[in-house]
Amino acid sequence: MTEFENKSLAASPIKALCWFRKVDDTFVALNKTDNRQSLLDHLNTQNNRIQFTMEQECDKTIPFLDVLISKRNDKLLTSVYRKPTHSGQYVNYPSNQPNRIKRGIISTLTKRAIQISSINLQEEINHLKTAFTPPKTATHWWETTGSLRRAGGLTPSATEAPHI
Repeated sequence: MTEFENKSLAASPIKALCWFRKVDDTFVALNKTDNRQSLLDHLNTQNNRIQFTMEQECDKTIPFLDVLISKRNDKLLTSVYRKPTHSGQYVNYPSNQPNRIKRGIISTLTKRAIQISSINLQEEINHLKTAFTPPKTATHWWETTGSLRRAGGLTPSATEAPHI
């Protein structure tokens, strides 16, 4: 694919300001005066088995992978992107998953927010806190389980809910 890109872009009448690809997703920035459709048509005539589609920015934003890229005052700003179909659920809290898995999910999503977000970081952290605050039934379940384990002589640290 790299060879295809290099040859196609070298022969293109439109020169991209930037071209980033991750597997089958490509982020391209062009000059305001460049004809986007001309570049798309050019790429799609290079190999009939490789066809591109184009998603254009809407309200000066565009999602790319799990990043929402926003344009403000000729600067690109980034924040975490979740699809509209995202349910907000990551793992069923009282599930039989080990606590280290639950803590790992929280840790990974927090690191992702810190690495990706040039704006709205606190908003994303608040989303994670809300998403990982156990519902009352889970809190009760943890308390009950902790009480049962303590009664059985086991230490409570292995059964308590992780804290954010």
